[in-house]
Amino acid sequence: MNFINKCMLIASMVLTVGLFAQAEEVPASVSSNPCDNKWGNDSAETARKLSLFNQYYQEKKYVEAFPYWMYLFQNAPCIQKRITYSGPYIIKKTLRDSTYKPRFSGLVDTLLLCHQKRIEFFGDEGYVKGKWADDMSKLQPKNRDIALSLFDESVRIQGDKTSYDVPSDYVYAGVKQYKKNKLTLDSLFIILDQVTPIIDANIAKYTASGLSVKDSLKGDKWVKTQNAIIGMLKPYLDCDKLTELKQPYFEENKGNSSWLASTVKLLDRGGCEGQQFYFQCAEALFELEPNVNAAMSLAKAFGKKGDDSKSMEYYLKAAELSESDEDKFNIWIKLAKTAKNSGKYSSTRDYARKALAINSNSGEAYLLIGDAYAASASSCGTGDLGRGGVYLVAVDKYLKARSVDPSVAEAANAKISKYSAYFPGKEDAFFKNINNGDTYTVGCWIGESTIVRTIGG
Repeated sequence: MNFINKCMLIASMVLTVGLFAQAEEVPASVSSNPCDNKWGNDSAETARKLSLFNQYYQEKKYVEAFPYWMYLFQNAPCIQKRITYSGPYIIKKTLRDSTYKPRFSGLVDTLLLCHQKRIEFFGDEGYVKGKWADDMSKLQPKNRDIALSLFDESVRIQGDKTSYDVPSDYVYAGVKQYKKNKLTLDSLFIILDQVTPIIDANIAKYTASGLSVKDSLKGDKWVKTQNAIIGMLKPYLDCDKLTELKQPYFEENKGNSSWLASTVKLLDRGGCEGQQFYFQCAEALFELEPNVNAAMSLAKAFGKKGDDSKSMEYYLKAAELSESDEDKFNIWIKLAKTAKNSGKYSSTRDYARKALAINSNSGEAYLLIGDAYAASASSCGTGDLGRGGVYLVAVDKYLKARSVDPSVAEAANAKISKYSAYFPGKEDAFFKNINNGDTYTVGCWIGESTIVRTIGG
């Protein structure tokens, strides 16, 4: 990340020098390995201050606890982990008190120093840097560029273990910088690309079935994080703006799968699946990295565009690449539907039969075959029973669908009722020397036999 990398070059110098210089009266003992003597130079005074601090802290009287906390942070910061862990929270509470508002700047420096010292004394660098970055971004906005570098370091270290609130805080800081013309739109989207896989992984993990209530609540938090980020970035996810931003770099990056993947995701979030530039990038990415998900995305996008031929092309590629019977079944069903919508009724049956080869009890597949037959009544109704003969075989499929799959019974019954009304008339069949119960074969591409049922007197 170009912007972030530049920030990282100056971050360590500014943080180390600036915070130590400006934090409120933090003596040298804090910076000279105070954990070697965790009770400080005056153990009796430390014990007294610690007792009073813990008393007020447990009573949630944070303003009253602050002077004792400050003494401990200055003189015995390792006496308890709580000193550096709770320091930022205590200072934020204290800053709400009018008595301390004149000391805002110095106390914020001390707050930020707490994060730095917590890492130094107790580790957990990735997690703490996420908190450090957010506090710096919101309380010391002049250093928000440094905060962005801290966010970057945090999510790189933590990966999928990133705390649920960090991605939205990171994007919030980026949006603030963009609004002040201190961050490019492209850099803002790079932040989005950085946090998206983390969000996706945690949503998948914590919204799966069979989880505990505790884990399900984590899933809710991650979904809220995702929605918050989408809300913050929605004003910038405009198709024309995104295309203007990315298209000039397509030629030099059409062989770069990482660039293509991030661009496709970005365009997808902006609802640009119908734009020509989206297809250009998505197809280029598929050529470099063919996979089921990419093929399915392209198939759906071309389908929305109304290009059923290209949609079917990518569904077929998805079927070839899929290793899961469940996925293949779903793909064959989608292909059958697309073929039916395109008027390719013979292909509809072919794909539905492929689905039935995987799941012989798919009522949906039988319904699709029945629909293909019914739609072919005018073109295939050239036999002795005319269109009525075609409706016979169509209803056969609807009856089969109902018998193997109760979930489609309502839809099947509606179709049976509709097309049974178009069965051959008894008198017309009689003049063709055909009677109820006879076997009748429908020709054309259908080529199926049925038992004759007639209507009327």
